[in-house]
Amino acid sequence: MRERLGGAIAPTLAFAAVLVLWQASVWLLRPPPFILPGIGQVIARLVAFGPNWAGHVVATIEGIALGFLAAVVFGTAGAVLIVSSDTLRRAITPLLVTIQIVPKIAFAPLILVWFGIGLTSRATIAFLVAFFPVLVNTAVGLTQIEPDLLDLARSIKARPAWVFFRIRFPSSLPYFFAGLRVASTLAVIGAVIGEFVGSDVGLGYLIVIANNQIDTALGLAAIFLISLIGLGLYGAVVLTERLCTPWAGGEGGGLETSL
Repeated sequence: MRERLGGAIAPTLAFAAVLVLWQASVWLLRPPPFILPGIGQVIARLVAFGPNWAGHVVATIEGIALGFLAAVVFGTAGAVLIVSSDTLRRAITPLLVTIQIVPKIAFAPLILVWFGIGLTSRATIAFLVAFFPVLVNTAVGLTQIEPDLLDLARSIKARPAWVFFRIRFPSSLPYFFAGLRVASTLAVIGAVIGEFVGSDVGLGYLIVIANNQIDTALGLAAIFLISLIGLGLYGAVVLTERLCTPWAGGEGGGLETSL
């Protein structure tokens, strides 16, 4: 507990320093509220919006959750297929890399045309953004196995399914969760992008409305809530990782790439 409290001091001080710098800039420079409102103004706007937050928060969480879960399921399944077949890996890897190179916001207008305004579009964009880290990290984890373990499995003539569930899958868990940590943050970005492009509800939609109305305090309040949602999802992934991989110390072992 003492170590955890000690580890929390540095990030807490960093956040506090940012808030102090923000408020000091408002006091010293006195910018117009539509350029940089004070912390008190943002809090007042957050409170004044009151019950109206509920629907927008729920809509954003739905888009993030569905996109993230789809990325986990399809990313993991794709990694298993890639590892299990060299031919399949050579066939689809260039396609996956090509899709990843294209900025996901370029797909947003097309997705809006295909699925219309709603949850499906938001979740699809979140899925596209979060899918690749899960796929890459899980595939790397499934291949980074101690050769001695595989030799032992061959010596006892273990079945492929036994090797996968008893050796490959447990060994890949640190890499898998490293991919989930990256994907959890990217899913938030993807869902908000979807709300920017075409939505009539959600915190991203509120940011667009606040920008059109030059209501900077409302936009910053929405950004604050998005940050809380993202931190909550990331924390849930880290907690699950610690429960599932106690031997790894919760640090993960993957590439943590956001390609």
